[in-house]
Parts: sequence; structure tokens; C-alpha cells
Amino acid sequence: MSNEQTNVKNILMVTAFPTYGAGSGVQVTALANSYLKEGKNVTIITANNKTDFDKIPGVKYHIVPFKSEEENAEVIPGQCDFNYLMFTTHTESTANFWDASLEQIREYEMAFRKAINEEVKESKPDIIHGQHNWISTAIATETGVPVVTTIHGTDLMGFERSKEELKKVRSALKSETDPEKIKHLKEEEEKYNLYIEYANRAAMNSSKIIVISEAQEEKFKSLFPMAASKVELIENGYDTSKFYVDETATKEDVIGSLVSQNTDEDKEIDLDYDKLVTFVGKFADFKGIDVLLDAASKYEGELQEQGIKPLTLIVGSGQLEGDLKAQAKRLGLKNTHFVGRKNTDEVRRIQSLSDLSVIPSRNEPFGLVVIEGMACGHPVIGTNSGGIPGIMNVNREDISDKSKTYVTPARSISAYG
Repeated sequence: MSNEQTNVKNILMVTAFPTYGAGSGVQVTALANSYLKEGKNVTIITANNKTDFDKIPGVKYHIVPFKSEEENAEVIPGQCDFNYLMFTTHTESTANFWDASLEQIREYEMAFRKAINEEVKESKPDIIHGQHNWISTAIATETGVPVVTTIHGTDLMGFERSKEELKKVRSALKSETDPEKIKHLKEEEEKYNLYIEYANRAAMNSSKIIVISEAQEEKFKSLFPMAASKVELIENGYDTSKFYVDETATKEDVIGSLVSQNTDEDKEIDLDYDKLVTFVGKFADFKGIDVLLDAASKYEGELQEQGIKPLTLIVGSGQLEGDLKAQAKRLGLKNTHFVGRKNTDEVRRIQSLSDLSVIPSRNEPFGLVVIEGMACGHPVIGTNSGGIPGIMNVNREDISDKSKTYVTPARSISAYG
């Protein structure tokens, strides 16, 4: 351990999202556990719309409060009058940066600036670990405390989209004559300029930039060449105390406790199956769940012709849930079931019974579910997308067919122990 690492005692982690429900949240939790084991004092600033969620004993949580979309939801003092903003979607928020108004973004800025300044004063961090190259991280760099930023991928997608949206807005302004529409477009222009400015500031003012895959390293350096010298490649790990082959898991207890949520009326899942295929993730377009459903419509019939009855479980939730369930119904899927979002222990038990995990992502920054699935003892099929080939030890230079998929056997890999 270097002298710099030894001198770091207090760590402030800043994430604009909850510490669960998405890959970045899982990583924040795993890293916080790791920091605690090293004897560090850890504080996490996290956006949320509730105060009752799984927390790590010994970690201080500072919630940036937002308004939940649920009926009769908890009202947190000082909450923003909208849900926490996402790049794509989250299991508990459909709000996003693209639909947010300029006024909401100003409120969002103030909420994070207040939280960060309070914790810098109270927790006296030696270093800030910012999550995503975006607004909250840029604000953290204003404090004078050294900031290390982890790129999670959706932030780079957000930067690219901001540039695209800005072009559209400026093009529309050239021909618009209605004063009200012009006012709205100018506010949108200011909003997207803010996003781009914040991302550039976060990249420029961070002491180090951590990228989680070779694909993300290439992408970051192309978007922020002025910060390329700060980049360090550190692939994600997983929590070995949470993901492993769970010998206690049985079909009757685990699958028998699940219900199919394909329709408004929950139904029990038939345990008379031969092979279990799983997908775990949020319901965002880039996750490619629609592709898995199309595939299931083929392999359900083909395997049953061979005397093999497959069961496909789709674990997760999100804004696209209605569309995906409608697609499953349209395809006539009989043995493919949506079972909702599950906690880590439930996911481990499902994956320990699985014969195969599928990651059909169109654009996957890393693919944490790849290593979690392998840790639970089964092979994984993944697309040639983002960080997936690197995890599977596929030589990227040998890949020419972008539609090709790759299978990796279950194997042991580095992790946050």
C-alpha cells in the first residue's frame, strides 16, 4: 500500500442514484464494504425517495431527498418535488435528465451542492470518490478535496446524447417563431449546455478517472481527450459474500416462492421444467430484453421438440415493463416469466439454480451480471457489446461480426472480498 493510500482515512462517496437497483449502486455498496474492511471511515451521499433501504452498518448515509412516484409514499423533509433523475430508468424512478425542466435541474444542483458541502465540513474527507462523470461529481470538484471519478458508462451515453439534443434544439430555434416555444427551446438549450459543461468540468477537475472496461477507456478518451492522461482501467468486481454457489437453494423453495407477473393477476410458476435461463437487470432499452424475448419464442419450441422444457425468468423492473410484457404476450410465450425486482440474496439463490444466464445488451459498459452469474456457478451468454467481451476473455481484435454472441463457462475471477 502506498503512502497516499495509507494517509487516506475518511472517504466520501457521492452517487446521484440509490445504492441498489442498478450496477453502479451495487458497486458503491461493494466498494464501501471494502473500504470499511481496510479501516476507513465511509460516508455515502446518495439520492433516494425513501429513507428505509438496506444500509451497511458502520457507513454514514446522507440522503439527497426526492419525491417518490408511489402512492402514499414517504415524504422526506426538504425533498425535491420530483423523483431522482436517471440517464435511462430505475426500478423506482421513471424521471430522467432529458424530460427534466431547467428549473428542476437548478433545484437538483442546489440539493447536491448542499449535501456535498455539509459532508465536506462534517466528515472531513481526505478524498471524494465520485460516481459518474456528471453533475454531482463536478460539484464535488468545487470543494478543493481531491476527487477520483468512476465512469459507469451511462454517463458517457448521457454526454453524447446531450450533444445530440443540443444540436436538435439549436436547429429548431432557427425556424421557430412562436415566443412561448422559443422560450422553452432556449431553456432546453441552457439545460443541455449545463450537462456538457458539468461533464467537462468533472473530467478536467478530477485527480483520477477510473474506467471499468477497455471499451469504456476508449470511449472516455475519445470524448474527453484533455483528461486522457488521468485514466486508470480497473474492472469491476463483485462481493464474494453475496454471490456464490448457494447449496441451500432448492427449486421448491426458490422458484416455488416466485409468482409470474406477466399479467395483472399473479400466478404460480410451474416447477416441471428441465433447464432454467435467467436475465437479471433493469428494464432499459440498451439491456436488450426484447431481443431475449424474441429468442425465447424460438428456443421454447425448438427445445420442447427435443423433449426439453425450458423456463426463462426475467428478474427486474423499469419503465419498459409494460411494453415487454405486451411483447411476451404477443409472442405467445408460455414458459417465460417476469418475476419483479429481487434483492441480492434472492438473486443469488435464483442464479444458483440457473443453467444459464443471458446478457443480450445492445450497449453494456461493463456487465456486472456476467461475473455475478459465473460466481453462482453457471455459464453465461453475452453479446459482443462494450465490456462484455473483455470479461469473457474474448480477444476484441478477433471480433469482426458485431451480431455474434459469446459463451463463457463458470469460472473464478477477481472480486471485492
